[in-house]
Amino acid sequence: MRIVFALLLLMLSLPAMATAGAWPREHRSAFVSLSTNFSTAARSLDGMLVDLRNVTSLYAEYGLTPKLTVGAEASKGSGDSEEGAVGLVFARYPIWTSESGHRFAAGFGVGLREETDFPTQWRFRPGLAWGYGFESRWGGGWLGVDASYERRIPSNTDVIKADFTAGIRPRDRWMAIFQVQSSREDAGTIVKLAPSVVREISERTSLQLGATAGVKGDDTLGVKLGLWFRF
Repeated sequence: MRIVFALLLLMLSLPAMATAGAWPREHRSAFVSLSTNFSTAARSLDGMLVDLRNVTSLYAEYGLTPKLTVGAEASKGSGDSEEGAVGLVFARYPIWTSESGHRFAAGFGVGLREETDFPTQWRFRPGLAWGYGFESRWGGGWLGVDASYERRIPSNTDVIKADFTAGIRPRDRWMAIFQVQSSREDAGTIVKLAPSVVREISERTSLQLGATAGVKGDDTLGVKLGLWFRF
């Protein structure tokens, strides 16, 4: 089983912008993101040294055809409640675009999940995405919702996730993103806020700096640093 999991991680090195959601990746173009998030529930320096958590993530997607986007994602955590690794490969396809510019896409992913206290589990994740682009006095922007249902086997755990995103590009090289991340499983509902700014540092590379804050079912505060690569 560990060999299969390693193969899923290896797929991230294949030719594959922040996840485009309802927008398909441009044909034969790729996007890769590498990020790390440090967080803690402690509110003192001594507590932070004891309760410091870190999740390192890789995300990649590739425009296999003008409409079909394929990709993979993986992450590895360390620290209190963050031990373990997850990986998933997916495909996404647009299903409808309205005359006013509302876009809808459907996707499906399959992967594996490893945790310290649980055996390796299979993940099956169908999902839907909505997106809408607009122009404003502050620049071009977009709104998006990415929702998914995940079934984990053999634990038979059900996880429902929905991420709500608003972004705007006030200048050619700057982007501001605000995201509400929510999930629900047996342990309850978790809601986090995740604002960030993105600065283009070269034609193909951007730097992302963000923060995370739990507002329901999670009391952690964190900082995120990421690099985006376009090919």
